Amino acid sequence: MSKLTISPLGGVGQIGSNATLISYEETNIIIDAGILFPSEDCFDINYLIPDLSDVKLKISNIIISHGHEDHIGAISHYIEKFPEAQIHAPKFAKELIEDKLNYLDLSKKIHRLDDTLIIDKIEINAVHVNHSIPNTKGLHLGIKEIDTGILFISDFKSDFNCPYEGPIDLEQMKSLARKYTNRISMLDSTNITSSTLRTTSESELKSDLSKFIKDAPGRVFITCFASNIHRIQTIFDIAKEQNLKVITYGRSLLKYTRIASECEIFDDHGLIREVESVQDLSKKQIIICSGSQGEFRGTVKRISSGNDKFFKVNEKDTFIFSSKAIPGNEKKLAFLYNELTSSGAEVITNANGLIHASGHPGKEDLKDVYEAYLPTIAIPIHGETYFIRKHIEFLNTILPKSKALEIANRDVVTIFANGEVKLNKTEEVPPILIHGNRIEIEREKISERRKMATLGSVFISIANNSIKKASGRVHITALGIPYEEDQLNQLKELCFNIYQEKGTLDQRSEKIRIATRRYFQNILGYRPLAIVHIC
Repeated sequence: MSKLTISPLGGVGQIGSNATLISYEETNIIIDAGILFPSEDCFDINYLIPDLSDVKLKISNIIISHGHEDHIGAISHYIEKFPEAQIHAPKFAKELIEDKLNYLDLSKKIHRLDDTLIIDKIEINAVHVNHSIPNTKGLHLGIKEIDTGILFISDFKSDFNCPYEGPIDLEQMKSLARKYTNRISMLDSTNITSSTLRTTSESELKSDLSKFIKDAPGRVFITCFASNIHRIQTIFDIAKEQNLKVITYGRSLLKYTRIASECEIFDDHGLIREVESVQDLSKKQIIICSGSQGEFRGTVKRISSGNDKFFKVNEKDTFIFSSKAIPGNEKKLAFLYNELTSSGAEVITNANGLIHASGHPGKEDLKDVYEAYLPTIAIPIHGETYFIRKHIEFLNTILPKSKALEIANRDVVTIFANGEVKLNKTEEVPPILIHGNRIEIEREKISERRKMATLGSVFISIANNSIKKASGRVHITALGIPYEEDQLNQLKELCFNIYQEKGTLDQRSEKIRIATRRYFQNILGYRPLAIVHIC
């Protein structure tokens, strides 16, 4: 009997690392190829990706829904893992991917995804949806042979008044639903716990943003997500109305606005300036900055800390945060607000007015799609486990006749032609940590970094020569540890005495390592890492 299988490789039980494997007969498709942004306890690694080593199937196609990094950030790794797979993406995402591959000096043709794509017995329809990045698509996969359709929309909201693009295409969803008896939905869970039942339209932000900019006595620094082209367009429209110049400041902002202009989905009205070209940076103007989450290397953080070479904060400056704090970033942002306020600047957040709109669905947005598609099977995705479970509870209230499935990464859902559904629960595979030049880093290395960061490190080198004094043969470097010089001299004598004992070099080296840690335990109350090298 023919069967369809669905297995999330990432993006379920977490926010990020989105990738879903869909297989029918010999056709294997992956939707999205995203990264997971690391938590702070990962000690500054670049990102995480799903472990693809156990995916032995031949992947024929990779379909991208939109251009956010949690959906395209790992594309280079997928290309290397599945070199024969064709890649399809909406226009803006396509250009972002090509820019990324060009930077990495990788060559791969990216096909533009517009309306309909036929892959063997699977018909894929791109469905227009609204989100916080242009050209976002929902994907409908239809298989006539088993009378089954899948509506996959990992990120969306219903915006019926967006000034920059049409509303979510609910009519297309209704039309697609009429074609299939078995209908599976896989929808966004990000905002399921939000008290905002219907997500704010982008059109509703202009009034308050315009007022805050007009009332500002001096320079206006606005920070938002660099990929939120519609928000940036709103800011440029306001700047045109108020006759203000605009500086886009930050590499990511420059990249996104450049590519959006090339795709003809962004108009800077001739107002855009790069900071190096502006002669008078003190007069009233708008500076759009990256770093809306208080990132340590972000532009706003650099300005607030006084380390920016172009801008110094003064009492006439206004900082508008047209974004929402991603969970986990609240402390960083609170510190940033305090830092800016201490420098005399006015800080404006969403608490002061309507200056940010989410890109994800409230319950009413979800209801729009569920009522349009009327799934027989509903599988919540794109959210932490808590969100997934709350989404299931919501489904049970609005679609009591549908089957709601709670799944996790690597679970396998099998749908048969007769509509029978089987869920195979599996153990989750830990993601791969990527650092530096896209290099995989073992988890033990993160543990080592954690110990070095919290305990400090002592490096001991002993020269294997004929000098008979410790001072001439033992060299000690202590990092991240408070110490006095005479303490290191005492440690040198201790290490040298152990070195002169009987035993192999390895045995003596280990005794020195243990003795060093004990020595600092007595002084500091904890044991730093100790690395011994006898040469």
